[in-house]
Amino acid sequence: MPFTIQDILDNASLRTRLLGGNQGAGRRLRWAHVCELADPTEWLGDGDLLMTTGIAIPSDAQAQRDYLQRLATARVAGLMIGENMQAPTDIQALQDEAMRLGFPLLMTHYAVPFSAVTRAIVDASKQEEHERRSAVTRIYESARIGLRGLGLADLLRRLSSDVRAQLFLFDSATLQPWQEGLPALPERWRQSLAQRRAVPETVTRTSNGEQEALVMPLPSLATCEILATGGELIDYGLLHHVVAVLGIELERAQVEHERMLRLGSELLDDLLQQRLTERAAQERLGQLHCRLDTACVVLARGASGLPEHWQQRLQRLGAGLLVRNQGDELIVLLSDPARTPSLQAALDCPLGRSNPLGHGLRATEALREARLALAHATHQRPLVAYADAQGEQSWLPASLEEAQRVHRRVLGALADYDTQQGGQLQHTLRVFLEQNRSWQKAAQLLNVHKQTLVYRIRRIEEITERSLDSTDDVAVLWIALRSAQIAGIDAGVRE
Repeated sequence: MPFTIQDILDNASLRTRLLGGNQGAGRRLRWAHVCELADPTEWLGDGDLLMTTGIAIPSDAQAQRDYLQRLATARVAGLMIGENMQAPTDIQALQDEAMRLGFPLLMTHYAVPFSAVTRAIVDASKQEEHERRSAVTRIYESARIGLRGLGLADLLRRLSSDVRAQLFLFDSATLQPWQEGLPALPERWRQSLAQRRAVPETVTRTSNGEQEALVMPLPSLATCEILATGGELIDYGLLHHVVAVLGIELERAQVEHERMLRLGSELLDDLLQQRLTERAAQERLGQLHCRLDTACVVLARGASGLPEHWQQRLQRLGAGLLVRNQGDELIVLLSDPARTPSLQAALDCPLGRSNPLGHGLRATEALREARLALAHATHQRPLVAYADAQGEQSWLPASLEEAQRVHRRVLGALADYDTQQGGQLQHTLRVFLEQNRSWQKAAQLLNVHKQTLVYRIRRIEEITERSLDSTDDVAVLWIALRSAQIAGIDAGVRE
C-alpha cells in the first residue's frame, strides 16, 4: 500500500493533526524534505512533503495564499509545520487557502523531530519496494509460463494479477482490443484516448476525469499500446517489465503466424492447382485447423488497396485462416464462415465469399464463386456471399456458367485469336477500357507506340465485330471482360 498523508495522521507516534485541506488526505507521499526557502518549489515536486519550522512562511495574508498556491501548482503533497517554532502567529489565510485548494496543511508537535516523519516514509517505501520486486518476480514467472503457449489473453490476465492493476492491450488506430478475446477498453478511456492528437512514442500519463492511467506503446508493433490503471504498485518501471514480457509473447506469436501464413499459402496453391488427392487435402487442412465441411474461400480485390498493417490485423484474427496473394487478388480460406464479418472489418474492403468447400478438390470452383460474389460487392454492401450474389449489379452474370457463356459469346473469337497467334489483344482491350479509352495512357501502360495501339484496337474491332466508338458495344465488351474475371478465365489479366 502506498504511504499517504492519512497514514501520518493515523500514526500516533508522529503526533500530527490536520489544519486544513482534508480532501487531500489520501495523497501519496514519495519523500519528505525540510526547506526554509521562500520558494521551496525549486527543490520539491510531485509527491514530496514539505516540512518547515515556519521561517519562510510570510506574515502577510495575501503572501501566505501565494505561498500555498505555488506549492499546489508544483504538485507538492502537503505542508507540515513544526508547532511553536517560527511560523507567524496568524496563519488563518494559509488555512483558508488550504481548505479552498484541498491542499493538506499539517501541524506536528514540537517534540516530534522531522527525521521521524522522514523515517516513516522511508520504511513504507522499503515495504512498497519489496512488493514491487515481488511483482517483478511474478511477472517473469508468468513470462516463463507464457513461453509454453499460454496464449496472449491468459498471459494478460496473469500479468494484471501480478501487478494488481487493470491492463488493456489495444490498437491505437481503432481503440479496439488488439486481439479477439482480450478485454475492451471501458468507454471513458476510449473517449479520453480518442482526444489524443498523436500516439505517444514513450510512456505517458492520462486521465479519464476519475482515474489516472499509464499508456505505453509496444516496441516493433506500430499501433499496439497498453493501458494500465487502478493499481497501487504499477509505475513506469513496472510497466516496462510488463511490456517486455508482452513483447516477447507477441514476437513469438508473430513468428508462428508467419510460419502458418507460409504453410497456408503453399497449401492454398496446391489446392487451387489441384496437386493434392482428396485424402491429402483433408489431412493438410486438418493440420492447419480448417474443416472441409465449413471452410469457404473469401476474396478481396487488390492487396494494394488494403489498409496499412493489414497483415497484423489478420494475425489478430487467430487460427483457421489461410492466406495467399495471387496477382491482384487476396485469397483467404476461412475455416468458419461466421467469422467473415470480422475478416471484412479487419481488411476494411469489399469481400466475396464462396459456398462451403465440402471437399478439397472443389477449391478452384469455390474461388470462382468468390469472384462472382465479389463482383456484386459494393462499399454499401461490402460482404456478398455467392448464394446471395444478385441485386446490386444485376447486369453482371448471376452464375459461373452464365459468366462463361457471356465471355464466349462476346469475346470467344478474340480469345481464340490470342491462343492461336500468341497475341495480347484481350489484354490490350482491358487496359484501353480501364483507362477510359485514353490512347496516351493506355499506350504508356502497354509500353507500345500509339500507332501500334491504334492498329491493335482496329484489329479487335474487326475480330469482335464491335466498335469502340459505340457506347453500346463498349458496355457489352466490358461486361464480357468482367464475366471472364468472375469465371476465372485469363481474359487479358497480366500479373
